Amino acid sequence: MDNHEQSRVLMLDLDGSRTKTIILNNKAHVGGISYDQKHNLIFICDTKGKISSYPYHEFINENYIHQKKYDVSSNSLGGDLLIEDGNLVCSYLTCYEQKLYVGSFNKIKNGLIKVYDILRKEEGITLKYLYEFKVPRKIQGITFSKINDTPHMILSSSYGRKNNSKVLIFPISKTNTYLNPTYSFCCPPMLEQISVDNNNDILFLFESSSSKYRKTAKTVTDKITFINLEKLKN
Repeated sequence: MDNHEQSRVLMLDLDGSRTKTIILNNKAHVGGISYDQKHNLIFICDTKGKISSYPYHEFINENYIHQKKYDVSSNSLGGDLLIEDGNLVCSYLTCYEQKLYVGSFNKIKNGLIKVYDILRKEEGITLKYLYEFKVPRKIQGITFSKINDTPHMILSSSYGRKNNSKVLIFPISKTNTYLNPTYSFCCPPMLEQISVDNNNDILFLFESSSSKYRKTAKTVTDKITFINLEKLKN
């Protein structure tokens, strides 16, 4: 298979310079990628509603011998189906407080996020289903942070080349439905993955600069942008 047909992960330093390009062993959309610090693992959305985990140091050297796949979109590990347009999907994910959050994009119905414990056993890393909750439709990414010392979930919502994206912020609570954010704001179209760094900055990654959409997107955002959460409170 031609390397250019395979999915790629780009590693950047804090100055935004590319330090490495990693060629994956699949053609997945790679809707989400996250690092599990406790187990030193990379989790990535894979094909057919599955996710994959990779030991970090093997992953950055394109050694996939210990890659492991998990069927999170079906009910084989517990919980309801992650589904969109009749297909099993795994659209985005993140690790937070030693748990893995995996969600489905749906442009018509509410999305669903399933939560797993990440456990290391004799047979290797396993996922234990804990619970799930509903989120609004059109969710593309998820991250977490503390605002005023209170844990919050932050979601990106986007669909269409000419429609503005939204960032939705919810305080974490004991609920199975997160549909009404306490705070939200608009962003340019085609916002995908989001993440919060150690400075409490939200980083935004847009799809509008890809060759497929660049000529037709309302706004082309070809850089990783950010805004500080502390400024959002003012």
